[in-house]
Amino acid sequence: MTRFWLILATFLGLAATALPASADIVYTLNCDSLACGSPSNYGTVTLHQVGSGSSAYVEVTVLLAPNNYAGTGAGFAINWNITNNPSLTTTVVPTDASHPLLAGQIYDASHFEVKDSTVSGKTYKASPFGSSWMYAIDYKVNGGKDTNDNKLIFDVTKNGGLLLSDFAATADGFYFAVDIFGGPCHPTCVVASNTHTQVPEPGTVTMSIAGLMGLVGFAMIQRRRKLARA
Repeated sequence: MTRFWLILATFLGLAATALPASADIVYTLNCDSLACGSPSNYGTVTLHQVGSGSSAYVEVTVLLAPNNYAGTGAGFAINWNITNNPSLTTTVVPTDASHPLLAGQIYDASHFEVKDSTVSGKTYKASPFGSSWMYAIDYKVNGGKDTNDNKLIFDVTKNGGLLLSDFAATADGFYFAVDIFGGPCHPTCVVASNTHTQVPEPGTVTMSIAGLMGLVGFAMIQRRRKLARA
């Protein structure tokens, strides 16, 4: 039995040390008209890495605060930048059919469009957060407004693979900009993020705890053996 626990402890310890660090990146939409910081929190944009190598892509979740909805006015609904060979075309594929743009509708090209600077040859405006955004999503329904939902989930892919580290700030230091209406921004405004945090995936945390317990167990077994030989 002692040998079993020794093997288990060693395995868990090695598994945890071999597990690559993995964490979602969460951007807080804390900037409104260039004023950034608490309590201006209009929601979050979360980046989740999927896959690796040339098949890697990033799932993006835009979750606005209650009573805030993505829409379009002078700018575009959602804007972001990507570095590291930005000339490679980026495509966006919506993945959350449970959050339709309008009741009874699902995401498709007739309801939104992707703006790609590598195709159009121009960058996009998200006033007052600059005009150097490389990619954007624009709604094409209900006059450009999504009145039924404050959440959008989509995949961003790139030839050769896309990593979380490929997402970059503008020259002014903003990572995402979202044109919204409703809530404290009534009737409309553009919000952005100039800060982000990394949140480990639950599986990573679990394996780390298991690995730590395994290493502690291994140390205890070794100590008992030394005491037994003494």
